[in-house]
Amino acid sequence: MTIEYRQIQPAEFRKFGIAIERGFGFHYSPNSAQFRLDKEILPINGTMCAFEDGELVGTTAAIPFDESSIQGGTIRNAGVTAVGVSTTHRRQGLLTNMMQRLLRQEREKGFPVASLWASESSIYGRFGYGVAIHHENFRIDTRRAKFTFAPNIPGRIRFVDADEARKLFPQAWEAAREVRAGIPSRDDVHWDRWAIGLNDGGSEWGKPWTIVYEEDGKILGYAKYQLQDLHVFGEQTHGAINADDIVTSSPASHAAIWTHLLNVDLYDTLTTWRSPIDDGLPWMLEDQRQLERMPYDAIWYRMLDIQAALESRTYLNDGSVVFEVVDEFLPECGGRFKLEVQAGRGTCLGVTEEPDFTLPTASLGAIFIGGSRLTDLERAGRVDEHTDGSLATTDRMFSTIRAPWCPMMF
Repeated sequence: MTIEYRQIQPAEFRKFGIAIERGFGFHYSPNSAQFRLDKEILPINGTMCAFEDGELVGTTAAIPFDESSIQGGTIRNAGVTAVGVSTTHRRQGLLTNMMQRLLRQEREKGFPVASLWASESSIYGRFGYGVAIHHENFRIDTRRAKFTFAPNIPGRIRFVDADEARKLFPQAWEAAREVRAGIPSRDDVHWDRWAIGLNDGGSEWGKPWTIVYEEDGKILGYAKYQLQDLHVFGEQTHGAINADDIVTSSPASHAAIWTHLLNVDLYDTLTTWRSPIDDGLPWMLEDQRQLERMPYDAIWYRMLDIQAALESRTYLNDGSVVFEVVDEFLPECGGRFKLEVQAGRGTCLGVTEEPDFTLPTASLGAIFIGGSRLTDLERAGRVDEHTDGSLATTDRMFSTIRAPWCPMMF
């Protein structure tokens, strides 16, 4: 077996899409608008695939975007996506070879970090990824969801159609990026591709409903949700609500959106996914036990250029630490560094000083955006402290007021 690793050619994009969807059990059958947008979102030079005798048998790719940091900062990110190996070629080293080539390719382009959603959580630690953003799935019986506390809501909720949602939702998205780290940028092409689903009523859930929260002429929140009618006349069984896309940027927008969702008549079981790990909903409920919460690993981060990455994000607290990063998958990405933070900005340099702590690159990826703490990782054996207090100092430097969050699939 001779495997060729390379980027796809423009004429191979449809084959690329077919291979990706087949790996997840789906068929790739986009209409002309979807296919055009797919090609615009995913650049050809961001792919790295495996071929045998001209047949596409493995895929990886990276979508470029800027993600939000605290205090208005942004971080260039290679969003790794479309990862799959044909069933006919599993466990033959294809994924390892593709991932190594893809990460080096994106590093050479100047991306300091890469990130991904993991379809299987046991795969990516070996490649130096660490869990950096945690999310929760919610499930609640709306008949038992009573608010005891809620902030004042000076604005209003209103329904919008698909065209208006496409126009207004980006405003709420950008407002959320100002208060949450980890949210990717979305350009018009991404929004146009997302908006196609607003007119899709082919699933059992039907066409989605869209609402916005508006305050003083500004759109500060939105929700997209679908309804499934389970009602049997004369019985207590009613329908279900799946709110798969909720974005808020203020306490008022958050409370208003949730008040709406919990008061949809005849639909009593509400589920969400991609809820922030620190969502305020439990604290508004009279009885928190009515809310079923399932935490899960959402976004995994991989460091590609440690100096550039740590200088690109912003920080809440000043400090100085020396640390050593062990990177077995991409040795050129490891080393010994000194990070000094003053007035919220960091300077990171390679040094020869003795380190305050040593950690694998996956552990640095886990804390990078503020979603995990080194003091927790130490208890799991994922970092070794050499200077007392250095891990606590680092945790204070990397902390964020709100937990990082990524409401966009990529």
